[in-house]
Amino acid sequence: MKKYQTQKIRNYVQKILEGNDVLPVKARVVADVLIEADLRGIYSHGINNLDILIINSIKAGGTNPKAIPIDITKNKNLCIRHINAMGDLGGYTAMKAVKLVKALARKYGMGKVYITNANHFGALAIYSEEIAKDKDLAGRVTCTTPSVMKPFGGTKNRLGTNPLSISIPYDQGVVTIDMATTVHAMSGINKAIIENTTFPFPVLDRNGIETTDPQTFLNPLDFAKNGSMIPLGGLGKDKGLKADAGFKGSGLAILIELDNVIGGGKSGGISPVINTKKRRIRQTFEAYRIDSLFSKKEALKQISETIKDIREFGPSTMMMPGEKEQRQRNKSLKTGIEYSEIQIKRLEKLGEEVGLPAISKFNLNHI
Repeated sequence: MKKYQTQKIRNYVQKILEGNDVLPVKARVVADVLIEADLRGIYSHGINNLDILIINSIKAGGTNPKAIPIDITKNKNLCIRHINAMGDLGGYTAMKAVKLVKALARKYGMGKVYITNANHFGALAIYSEEIAKDKDLAGRVTCTTPSVMKPFGGTKNRLGTNPLSISIPYDQGVVTIDMATTVHAMSGINKAIIENTTFPFPVLDRNGIETTDPQTFLNPLDFAKNGSMIPLGGLGKDKGLKADAGFKGSGLAILIELDNVIGGGKSGGISPVINTKKRRIRQTFEAYRIDSLFSKKEALKQISETIKDIREFGPSTMMMPGEKEQRQRNKSLKTGIEYSEIQIKRLEKLGEEVGLPAISKFNLNHI
């Protein structure tokens, strides 16, 4: 593993995007989102997804980098907006939604933005924390994903990993939980298959048997078509059927999808095939003011005192949700982001396709 200067990698990613017909204004935002995930140590959702979920999708027509999202809201007297992303880059439309939902919440007390016809947009915590960073709002973000999980008691994949992220501010920062409704995010499994490393958590093979062996599948597409994610709380090798709590993750995934239906999502699962319009997802962004009962100052005080009370029930090393990622972010900003040799080779291959040199030879003259 070697460490790389944050800005250099970010600029390199931006130039790759621009070389694939992405406008600079969009390329900057998407590059920022990908690098932000890597800064936090969430490597499954950073530049790992640049080739398999963004560039390949652009080439195949699943993502339209020149799309112009449209507002399809029927009643603008409400604090809810509906946006058709028109297949645009997920990270770009998501950041636009964050800005909009914050404005709605500050005006109405709370706001919600639904996005349909969208594409993969990375780690949800980036967006929920962007909502909460000014410490006047709390944020919640969800989305649907391709069908890679069986409903509890079901026999075929129908549900997505359908992640959820909630962020609430306090005096020292933001507390965040970012979680899939499966035992792990699918992007982490894809990364493990590509780099031939043991899965971080078990998945089910084509016969419904748990495995952590990346060689069980030929490639990420083979897993998407023939494997299955295990729902949160799901059956483990050493558990009996009565101990299986997979109905919890499965049920949460269903409720997230149903909420997205309210936002304009169509019935039916989402294709696991990466480079297709049928793989487009739905996203929701929620924001609400923390000063609805207390003043902002008093609300932050109450939240902070509660966090302090929770901390007193553990050792000094006990961390709040999201604190581990923020510590890693601070470290990465100081010393650089650590990438594997395989990851850098994947990135440089994308760079070579658009005429960029190796990262070691890349500098500001190429911007």
